[in-house]
Amino acid sequence: MIDLALIVILTVVFLLLLIVLYVYLVWRKYLNIRITKRKGEWLSNREEELKKYLLSGEHSRKLIPTQRYQYEVLEDYFSEYLSNFKLESEKDPIAVFAETVFVPVYKKRLQKGNWSTRMNTLYFIDLFRLKSMQGDLLSHLTSKKCSPEETHLIYNVLATFEFDQFQDLLKGSKELPPFHLSQIMSRLVDQDNLEGYVDRFEGFPLFLKKGILDVAREKNLRSEQLQQLLEGLLQDESTDQELRIRALKTIGSLGYLTSPEIITRMLETNVEDKKWNTSQSAAEKMMIARLMGNIKKDCFLPYLERLISDSGYIVRVEAAKSIRKYKHGKEKLQQIAASHADLYAREIAMEWMERGTEYE
Repeated sequence: MIDLALIVILTVVFLLLLIVLYVYLVWRKYLNIRITKRKGEWLSNREEELKKYLLSGEHSRKLIPTQRYQYEVLEDYFSEYLSNFKLESEKDPIAVFAETVFVPVYKKRLQKGNWSTRMNTLYFIDLFRLKSMQGDLLSHLTSKKCSPEETHLIYNVLATFEFDQFQDLLKGSKELPPFHLSQIMSRLVDQDNLEGYVDRFEGFPLFLKKGILDVAREKNLRSEQLQQLLEGLLQDESTDQELRIRALKTIGSLGYLTSPEIITRMLETNVEDKKWNTSQSAAEKMMIARLMGNIKKDCFLPYLERLISDSGYIVRVEAAKSIRKYKHGKEKLQQIAASHADLYAREIAMEWMERGTEYE
Protein backbone atom coordinates (compact mmCIF):
# COMPACT_ATOMS: atom_id res chain seq x y z
CA MET A 1 0.00 0.00 0.00
CA ILE A 2 1.08 3.57 -0.69
CA ASP A 3 2.28 5.25 2.45
CA LEU A 4 -0.32 7.69 3.84
CA ALA A 5 2.36 10.36 4.41
CA LEU A 6 3.34 10.20 0.72
CA ILE A 7 -0.29 10.71 -0.31
CA VAL A 8 -0.53 13.73 1.96
CA ILE A 9 2.71 15.20 0.57
CA LEU A 10 1.59 14.72 -3.03
CA THR A 11 -1.78 16.26 -2.26
CA VAL A 12 -0.17 19.29 -0.64
CA VAL A 13 2.24 19.72 -3.57
CA PHE A 14 -0.64 19.47 -6.03
CA LEU A 15 -2.64 22.05 -4.09
CA LEU A 16 0.35 24.39 -3.94
CA LEU A 17 0.79 24.11 -7.70
CA LEU A 18 -2.88 24.96 -8.21
CA ILE A 19 -2.54 27.97 -5.90
CA VAL A 20 0.58 29.17 -7.78
CA LEU A 21 -1.20 28.75 -11.12
CA TYR A 22 -4.26 30.62 -9.82
CA VAL A 23 -2.12 33.49 -8.49
CA TYR A 24 -0.27 33.68 -11.82
CA LEU A 25 -3.51 33.84 -13.81
CA VAL A 26 -4.94 36.51 -11.51
CA TRP A 27 -1.71 38.50 -11.85
CA ARG A 28 -1.77 38.21 -15.63
CA LYS A 29 -5.38 39.35 -15.71
CA TYR A 30 -4.53 42.30 -13.50
CA LEU A 31 -1.62 43.28 -15.79
CA ASN A 32 -3.81 42.99 -18.89
CA ILE A 33 -6.51 45.17 -17.33
CA ARG A 34 -3.88 47.68 -16.28
CA ILE A 35 -2.28 47.80 -19.74
CA THR A 36 -5.68 48.07 -21.41
CA LYS A 37 -6.56 50.98 -19.13
CA ARG A 38 -3.24 52.73 -19.83
CA LYS A 39 -3.74 52.23 -23.57
CA GLY A 40 -7.21 53.73 -23.39
CA GLU A 41 -6.04 56.74 -21.41
CA TRP A 42 -3.05 57.36 -23.69
CA LEU A 43 -5.22 57.17 -26.81
CA SER A 44 -7.93 59.35 -25.27
CA ASN A 45 -5.40 62.10 -24.55
CA ARG A 46 -4.10 62.03 -28.13
CA GLU A 47 -7.08 61.14 -30.29
CA GLU A 48 -7.71 64.71 -31.37
CA GLU A 49 -4.06 65.10 -32.42
CA LEU A 50 -4.27 61.81 -34.32
CA LYS A 51 -7.38 62.89 -36.21
CA LYS A 52 -5.80 66.22 -36.99
CA TYR A 53 -2.65 64.54 -38.24
CA LEU A 54 -4.54 62.16 -40.50
CA LEU A 55 -6.50 65.03 -42.03
CA SER A 56 -3.76 67.65 -42.38
CA GLY A 57 -0.46 65.86 -41.86
CA GLU A 58 0.36 68.26 -39.04
CA HIS A 59 2.63 66.45 -36.62
CA SER A 60 2.57 66.72 -32.81
CA ARG A 61 5.31 65.59 -30.45
CA LYS A 62 2.59 64.18 -28.20
CA LEU A 63 2.13 61.39 -30.77
CA ILE A 64 5.69 60.06 -30.44
CA PRO A 65 5.50 56.80 -28.44
CA THR A 66 8.09 55.98 -25.79
CA GLN A 67 6.83 52.66 -24.46
CA ARG A 68 5.82 49.41 -26.10
CA TYR A 69 2.11 49.70 -25.26
CA GLN A 70 2.06 53.14 -26.90
CA TYR A 71 3.44 51.69 -30.13
CA GLU A 72 0.71 49.05 -29.95
CA VAL A 73 -1.95 51.73 -29.53
CA LEU A 74 -0.77 53.54 -32.67
CA GLU A 75 -0.44 50.31 -34.65
CA ASP A 76 -3.99 49.30 -33.76
CA TYR A 77 -5.36 52.79 -34.43
CA PHE A 78 -3.68 53.09 -37.84
CA SER A 79 -4.64 49.51 -38.75
CA GLU A 80 -8.30 50.19 -38.07
CA TYR A 81 -8.12 53.45 -40.02
CA LEU A 82 -6.58 51.71 -43.05
CA SER A 83 -9.26 49.01 -42.93
CA ASN A 84 -11.90 51.73 -43.38
CA PHE A 85 -10.16 54.23 -45.66
CA LYS A 86 -7.92 53.86 -48.68
CA LEU A 87 -5.12 56.43 -48.78
CA GLU A 88 -3.24 57.59 -51.86
CA SER A 89 0.41 56.56 -51.64
CA GLU A 90 1.58 60.12 -52.42
CA LYS A 91 -0.54 61.59 -49.61
CA ASP A 92 -0.36 58.88 -46.98
CA PRO A 93 0.36 60.44 -43.57
CA ILE A 94 0.42 57.01 -41.95
CA ALA A 95 3.27 55.88 -44.18
CA VAL A 96 5.21 59.06 -43.39
CA PHE A 97 4.66 58.57 -39.66
CA ALA A 98 5.56 54.87 -39.83
CA GLU A 99 8.77 55.59 -41.76
CA THR A 100 9.85 58.09 -39.11
CA VAL A 101 8.66 56.41 -35.92
CA PHE A 102 8.16 52.69 -36.55
CA VAL A 103 11.04 51.76 -38.87
CA PRO A 104 13.83 52.03 -36.23
CA VAL A 105 11.79 49.83 -33.88
CA TYR A 106 10.88 47.30 -36.59
CA LYS A 107 14.53 46.91 -37.57
CA LYS A 108 15.25 45.76 -34.01
CA ARG A 109 12.16 43.58 -33.79
CA LEU A 110 13.20 41.60 -36.88
CA GLN A 111 16.29 40.52 -34.95
CA LYS A 112 14.31 39.20 -31.99
CA GLY A 113 14.26 35.50 -31.20
CA ASN A 114 10.51 35.44 -30.67
CA TRP A 115 8.76 34.16 -33.81
CA SER A 116 5.42 35.89 -33.16
CA THR A 117 7.18 39.24 -32.66
CA ARG A 118 8.89 38.91 -36.05
CA MET A 119 5.67 37.85 -37.76
CA ASN A 120 3.75 40.80 -36.30
CA THR A 121 6.53 43.11 -37.41
CA LEU A 122 6.37 41.76 -40.96
CA TYR A 123 2.60 42.22 -40.93
CA PHE A 124 2.94 45.91 -40.07
CA ILE A 125 5.77 46.44 -42.58
CA ASP A 126 3.35 45.15 -45.20
CA LEU A 127 0.36 47.10 -43.90
CA PHE A 128 2.22 50.42 -43.68
CA ARG A 129 4.14 49.73 -46.93
CA LEU A 130 7.53 50.49 -45.41
CA LYS A 131 9.54 50.20 -48.59
CA SER A 132 12.66 51.54 -46.89
CA MET A 133 12.90 48.19 -45.07
CA GLN A 134 13.35 46.24 -48.30
CA GLY A 135 17.02 45.63 -47.53
CA ASP A 136 16.18 44.37 -44.03
CA LEU A 137 13.67 41.93 -45.49
CA LEU A 138 16.19 40.56 -47.97
CA SER A 139 18.73 40.12 -45.18
CA HIS A 140 16.18 38.35 -43.01
CA LEU A 141 15.43 35.90 -45.83
CA THR A 142 18.99 34.58 -45.52
CA SER A 143 18.83 34.36 -41.71
CA LYS A 144 18.69 30.96 -40.00
CA LYS A 145 15.85 32.34 -37.87
CA CYS A 146 13.65 32.97 -40.90
CA SER A 147 10.81 30.42 -40.83
CA PRO A 148 8.81 29.26 -43.89
CA GLU A 149 5.90 31.44 -42.72
CA GLU A 150 8.16 34.48 -42.56
CA THR A 151 9.58 33.68 -46.00
CA HIS A 152 6.07 33.53 -47.48
CA LEU A 153 5.10 36.84 -45.88
CA ILE A 154 8.34 38.53 -47.00
CA TYR A 155 7.69 37.38 -50.58
CA ASN A 156 4.22 38.94 -50.39
CA VAL A 157 5.68 42.20 -49.09
CA LEU A 158 8.41 42.34 -51.74
CA ALA A 159 5.80 41.71 -54.42
CA THR A 160 3.81 44.68 -53.12
CA PHE A 161 6.98 46.79 -53.11
CA GLU A 162 7.63 45.78 -56.75
CA PHE A 163 11.17 44.78 -55.84
CA ASP A 164 13.30 45.03 -59.00
CA GLN A 165 14.86 41.57 -58.73
CA PHE A 166 11.76 39.87 -57.37
CA GLN A 167 11.24 37.69 -60.44
CA ASP A 168 14.83 36.47 -60.17
CA LEU A 169 14.23 35.79 -56.49
CA LEU A 170 11.20 33.65 -57.36
CA LYS A 171 13.05 31.81 -60.10
CA GLY A 172 15.81 30.91 -57.67
CA SER A 173 13.43 29.72 -54.97
CA LYS A 174 11.94 26.28 -54.56
CA GLU A 175 8.49 25.80 -56.03
CA LEU A 176 5.99 27.58 -53.82
CA PRO A 177 2.72 26.08 -52.52
CA PRO A 178 -0.15 26.92 -54.93
CA PHE A 179 -2.05 29.05 -52.39
CA HIS A 180 1.03 31.14 -51.65
CA LEU A 181 1.99 31.49 -55.30
CA SER A 182 -1.54 32.71 -55.98
CA GLN A 183 -1.20 35.37 -53.26
CA ILE A 184 2.12 36.57 -54.67
CA MET A 185 1.02 36.64 -58.29
CA SER A 186 -2.16 38.50 -57.33
CA ARG A 187 0.03 41.27 -55.91
CA LEU A 188 2.42 41.24 -58.85
CA VAL A 189 0.20 41.03 -61.91
CA ASP A 190 -2.54 43.50 -62.82
CA GLN A 191 -4.12 44.91 -65.97
CA ASP A 192 -1.47 47.62 -66.27
CA ASN A 193 1.54 45.30 -66.35
CA LEU A 194 -0.08 42.18 -67.81
CA GLU A 195 1.47 42.55 -71.25
CA GLY A 196 4.96 42.69 -69.76
CA TYR A 197 4.43 39.31 -68.14
CA VAL A 198 2.97 37.89 -71.34
CA ASP A 199 5.99 39.13 -73.34
CA ARG A 200 8.40 37.41 -70.91
CA PHE A 201 6.24 34.34 -70.41
CA GLU A 202 8.58 31.83 -72.07
CA GLY A 203 11.42 32.85 -69.78
CA PHE A 204 9.57 31.93 -66.59
CA PRO A 205 9.78 28.53 -64.88
CA LEU A 206 6.70 26.34 -65.16
CA PHE A 207 5.31 27.10 -61.70
CA LEU A 208 5.39 30.85 -62.42
CA LYS A 209 3.73 30.36 -65.80
CA LYS A 210 0.89 28.53 -64.07
CA GLY A 211 0.66 31.34 -61.51
CA ILE A 212 0.37 34.00 -64.22
CA LEU A 213 -2.49 32.15 -65.93
CA ASP A 214 -4.25 31.61 -62.61
CA VAL A 215 -4.15 35.28 -61.64
CA ALA A 216 -5.28 36.34 -65.14
CA ARG A 217 -8.33 34.13 -64.66
CA GLU A 218 -9.02 35.14 -61.06
CA LYS A 219 -8.73 38.87 -61.83
CA ASN A 220 -10.47 38.57 -65.20
CA LEU A 221 -7.51 40.24 -66.94
CA ARG A 222 -7.78 40.65 -70.70
CA SER A 223 -5.55 41.67 -73.58
CA GLU A 224 -4.98 40.67 -77.18
CA GLN A 225 -1.49 39.40 -76.28
CA LEU A 226 -2.87 37.25 -73.47
CA GLN A 227 -5.49 35.75 -75.79
CA GLN A 228 -2.79 34.90 -78.33
CA LEU A 229 -0.68 33.31 -75.61
CA LEU A 230 -3.55 31.18 -74.29
CA GLU A 231 -4.59 29.94 -77.71
CA GLY A 232 -0.95 29.32 -78.65
CA LEU A 233 -0.50 27.10 -75.60
CA LEU A 234 -3.45 24.99 -76.73
CA GLN A 235 -2.08 24.55 -80.23
CA ASP A 236 1.52 23.78 -79.24
CA GLU A 237 1.90 20.01 -78.76
CA SER A 238 4.95 20.56 -76.55
CA THR A 239 2.91 22.50 -73.95
CA ASP A 240 2.97 20.91 -70.50
CA GLN A 241 -0.39 19.27 -69.77
CA GLU A 242 -0.95 21.17 -66.50
CA LEU A 243 -0.23 24.44 -68.28
CA ARG A 244 -2.61 23.52 -71.10
CA ILE A 245 -5.34 22.74 -68.55
CA ARG A 246 -4.82 26.16 -66.97
CA ALA A 247 -4.99 27.80 -70.39
CA LEU A 248 -8.30 26.03 -71.05
CA LYS A 249 -9.59 27.07 -67.65
CA THR A 250 -8.60 30.71 -68.23
CA ILE A 251 -10.15 30.85 -71.71
CA GLY A 252 -13.32 29.27 -70.37
CA SER A 253 -13.48 31.81 -67.57
CA LEU A 254 -12.88 34.75 -69.91
CA GLY A 255 -15.51 33.31 -72.27
CA TYR A 256 -13.82 34.20 -75.55
CA LEU A 257 -12.10 32.39 -78.44
CA THR A 258 -10.91 33.94 -81.68
CA SER A 259 -12.02 30.77 -83.46
CA PRO A 260 -13.91 27.68 -82.22
CA GLU A 261 -11.75 25.62 -84.59
CA ILE A 262 -8.92 25.87 -82.10
CA ILE A 263 -10.93 23.62 -79.78
CA THR A 264 -12.56 21.37 -82.39
CA ARG A 265 -9.18 20.76 -84.06
CA MET A 266 -7.69 19.97 -80.68
CA LEU A 267 -10.48 17.50 -79.97
CA GLU A 268 -10.20 15.77 -83.34
CA THR A 269 -6.41 15.48 -83.14
CA ASN A 270 -6.39 13.96 -79.67
CA VAL A 271 -9.16 11.48 -80.51
CA GLU A 272 -7.50 10.39 -83.76
CA ASP A 273 -4.10 9.98 -82.08
CA LYS A 274 -5.73 8.17 -79.14
CA LYS A 275 -3.92 10.52 -76.75
CA TRP A 276 -7.04 10.79 -74.60
CA ASN A 277 -7.50 7.09 -73.96
CA THR A 278 -5.78 7.37 -70.59
CA SER A 279 -6.99 8.28 -67.12
CA GLN A 280 -4.46 11.14 -67.03
CA SER A 281 -6.37 12.96 -69.77
CA ALA A 282 -9.64 13.17 -67.79
CA ALA A 283 -8.87 16.60 -66.28
CA GLU A 284 -8.07 18.07 -69.69
CA LYS A 285 -11.21 16.67 -71.29
CA MET A 286 -13.29 17.94 -68.37
CA MET A 287 -11.86 21.43 -68.78
CA ILE A 288 -12.57 21.41 -72.52
CA ALA A 289 -16.15 20.36 -71.81
CA ARG A 290 -16.48 23.22 -69.33
CA LEU A 291 -15.02 25.70 -71.83
CA MET A 292 -17.53 24.62 -74.50
CA GLY A 293 -20.31 25.20 -71.99
CA ASN A 294 -19.09 28.70 -71.15
CA ILE A 295 -18.56 29.83 -74.75
CA LYS A 296 -21.66 28.05 -76.13
CA LYS A 297 -20.91 27.71 -79.84
CA ASP A 298 -23.37 25.40 -81.62
CA CYS A 299 -20.50 23.64 -83.39
CA PHE A 300 -19.38 22.35 -79.97
CA LEU A 301 -22.56 20.33 -79.35
CA PRO A 302 -21.55 17.22 -81.34
CA TYR A 303 -18.31 17.08 -79.37
CA LEU A 304 -20.13 17.45 -76.07
CA GLU A 305 -22.40 14.57 -77.13
CA ARG A 306 -19.25 12.54 -77.69
CA LEU A 307 -17.79 13.49 -74.32
CA ILE A 308 -21.00 12.66 -72.45
CA SER A 309 -20.22 8.98 -73.05
CA ASP A 310 -16.60 9.30 -71.95
CA SER A 311 -15.19 6.65 -69.62
CA GLY A 312 -14.37 9.31 -67.01
CA TYR A 313 -17.26 10.24 -64.73
CA ILE A 314 -16.07 13.85 -64.22
CA VAL A 315 -15.94 14.29 -68.02
CA ARG A 316 -19.48 12.98 -68.49
CA VAL A 317 -20.79 15.24 -65.74
CA GLU A 318 -19.12 18.35 -67.17
CA ALA A 319 -20.33 17.52 -70.70
CA ALA A 320 -23.92 17.12 -69.50
CA LYS A 321 -23.69 20.31 -67.45
CA SER A 322 -22.36 22.21 -70.49
CA ILE A 323 -25.07 20.89 -72.80
CA ARG A 324 -27.65 22.08 -70.27
CA LYS A 325 -26.31 25.65 -70.66
CA TYR A 326 -27.19 25.81 -74.38
CA LYS A 327 -30.42 27.41 -75.58
CA HIS A 328 -32.13 24.08 -76.25
CA GLY A 329 -29.82 22.13 -73.96
CA LYS A 330 -32.54 20.53 -71.90
CA GLU A 331 -34.20 19.14 -75.03
CA LYS A 332 -30.81 17.84 -76.23
CA LEU A 333 -30.28 16.05 -72.94
CA GLN A 334 -33.75 14.55 -73.26
CA GLN A 335 -32.84 13.15 -76.68
CA ILE A 336 -29.60 11.70 -75.33
CA ALA A 337 -31.42 10.16 -72.34
CA ALA A 338 -33.94 8.53 -74.71
CA SER A 339 -31.76 7.23 -77.51
CA HIS A 340 -28.01 7.33 -76.79
CA ALA A 341 -26.28 3.99 -77.26
CA ASP A 342 -24.24 4.38 -74.08
CA LEU A 343 -25.95 3.56 -70.77
CA TYR A 344 -23.78 5.95 -68.74
CA ALA A 345 -24.52 8.77 -71.20
CA ARG A 346 -28.26 8.15 -70.84
CA GLU A 347 -28.02 8.16 -67.05
CA ILE A 348 -26.01 11.37 -66.75
CA ALA A 349 -28.23 13.09 -69.35
CA MET A 350 -31.32 12.12 -67.35
CA GLU A 351 -29.73 13.39 -64.13
CA TRP A 352 -28.87 16.81 -65.58
CA MET A 353 -32.13 17.10 -67.46
CA GLU A 354 -33.93 16.92 -64.10
CA ARG A 355 -31.72 19.48 -62.37
CA GLY A 356 -33.24 22.81 -61.28
CA THR A 357 -32.79 26.13 -63.05
CA GLU A 358 -29.92 27.07 -60.69
CA TYR A 359 -27.69 24.76 -62.74
CA GLU A 360 -28.37 26.46 -66.07
